[in-house]
Amino acid sequence: SRLQEPIWQAPGAVAPEHLRALAEAPRRTARSGRRAALALSLGAAIIAVGGWALWPRGAGWTEYQTQVGELRSVALPDGSRAELNSRSHIRVRFGEAERRVELVAGEALFSVEKNTGRPFVVDAGLGTAVVTGTRFDVRRDAEQVRVLVESGSVKVAGARDAAAVPVGPGQGIRIDAAGQADRPAPADLAATLAWRGGQIRFSDTDLASAAREVSRYRQHPIVLAPGVEHLTVTSVFQTRDTDAFLTALPHILPVRVRQLPDGRSEIVAR
Repeated sequence: SRLQEPIWQAPGAVAPEHLRALAEAPRRTARSGRRAALALSLGAAIIAVGGWALWPRGAGWTEYQTQVGELRSVALPDGSRAELNSRSHIRVRFGEAERRVELVAGEALFSVEKNTGRPFVVDAGLGTAVVTGTRFDVRRDAEQVRVLVESGSVKVAGARDAAAVPVGPGQGIRIDAAGQADRPAPADLAATLAWRGGQIRFSDTDLASAAREVSRYRQHPIVLAPGVEHLTVTSVFQTRDTDAFLTALPHILPVRVRQLPDGRSEIVAR
């Protein structure tokens, strides 16, 4: 299965000198052989392949991560799929009563196989989304969680909400920093899910939000000087070429971009 593929590549994650040491194990004592086998087991327990990680986390948890600018599609044990955006991290544990995913950071689009007796629960810290079978996107930021439904229906509840709110296809809902969900509202599916095609789409988007979004695909974030955060931008950029965003800004807005000593890019008024 897709979940098992990285296990066979485990030796590639072990340093060559460690592999040579393990290869010499038969010449040593039985105790040394056991130690070598244990070292190999530990080396295979935490694996980084192709920029993402898979390892057990006690009590049946499995983790997946993407690096800066990386997108990854993951097959889950029940046939569902999770598509991870840049800088994303999920933990998965499927039991007999429920299928549970923790969105630790970033964004994931879930395509869930229907199973009415075994709900699929996504816990994003500030709130949860529960489905039995549908397609929906969950994004976790520092001060909010956003859920967008492409098909089917999702029950969303903030950590402090008394009851869950049903969210239908084409709708989105936001959970604020206090753990309370807003009312569902129509959402721009094409713009929100453009990352799946390697794009970032802005439509009258304030510069503060645009800079945060582009920063997700950069090693060093973009920061704003005071006074430019409320300027708006409408354009389409490629996630693999975020420098184009910085190059274009001075041509469409009264700003300039300067590089800071720590690697960050700062947008300042012109």
